[in-house]
Amino acid sequence: MTDNRDWDKELAKIDRLMGKDPGPAATPPAGAERAGSPAAPSGPPTAAPAVPDRAGQRRPAPTAGGTSRGGLAVWLITLLGPVGVAALTVWPYPRDCGMLLWVYLVGVAAVLAAGIWAMRTAWESRRGLPMVIGLATLLAALVLASAEVLPRVGYAAHELTWTCST
Repeated sequence: MTDNRDWDKELAKIDRLMGKDPGPAATPPAGAERAGSPAAPSGPPTAAPAVPDRAGQRRPAPTAGGTSRGGLAVWLITLLGPVGVAALTVWPYPRDCGMLLWVYLVGVAAVLAAGIWAMRTAWESRRGLPMVIGLATLLAALVLASAEVLPRVGYAAHELTWTCST
């Protein structure tokens, strides 16, 4: 199997599309480097290199400190889940069957989503404790959901129903 592509041209075209190369006029031909010129600039870069995102727009590359989301925002997002878990553990309405059971399960789903959101935010900002709290929130939401779902699907000794019989 032979491939007749000129890979230097293909890679130069990709570099141009990514914005790293200004065009063929500024690119010296292969093997035309001068012996005395350095291969890379010797000074530190003036700005973080830009990388394309999914939409093709340029954005600054993430640094070691994380993304642009501040510490307060990460903690506010992280604490949404534990507040929701605390609220669901003291749920004042009956959740034996019917509409209030479904409202409770929507609340559990919201806490589950808050745990996933907290873990994603913690991952992007490179923070460990919010990641652990988000994981604990996710596990607590799964426990709350399983306490209501498993007896209704026949996995417990005491079976419950989804609807109320009137």
